Amino acid sequence: MAAENRPRAYKFGWYGDSGLGDALIDKILSGEKTASLCPAYDPEEAAVGELLRVVDKTGKTRAVIKIVRMEYLKFSAVTDDLARNIGSTLEDIRRISSFANSRPIGDDEEMRATYFELISVH
Repeated sequence: MAAENRPRAYKFGWYGDSGLGDALIDKILSGEKTASLCPAYDPEEAAVGELLRVVDKTGKTRAVIKIVRMEYLKFSAVTDDLARNIGSTLEDIRRISSFANSRPIGDDEEMRATYFELISVH
């Protein structure tokens, strides 16, 4: 694939993350993680239909995913089904969202769920 046509990198993890990035990649590779969730005001990671290379903290491409859908919802409307697609539990989503955003996320805050499918494993 020519460099200009190569899907752009979507990095998971960083040095000192206690294995978080690798754990998320493993969930993507196993099919356990098929979505992500963030506040709606965060920059969009990709557009629907776009391919992304799942890259680990060392820069190694581990997979290619395709963004298939985005939806906007209030934080209070996050369901157990969505949490499972994220590869987590609803309780963990609430706890992790507060940690990741350095503050508690309010139930009325708008969130963006990004759904993806695994295209290939490297």
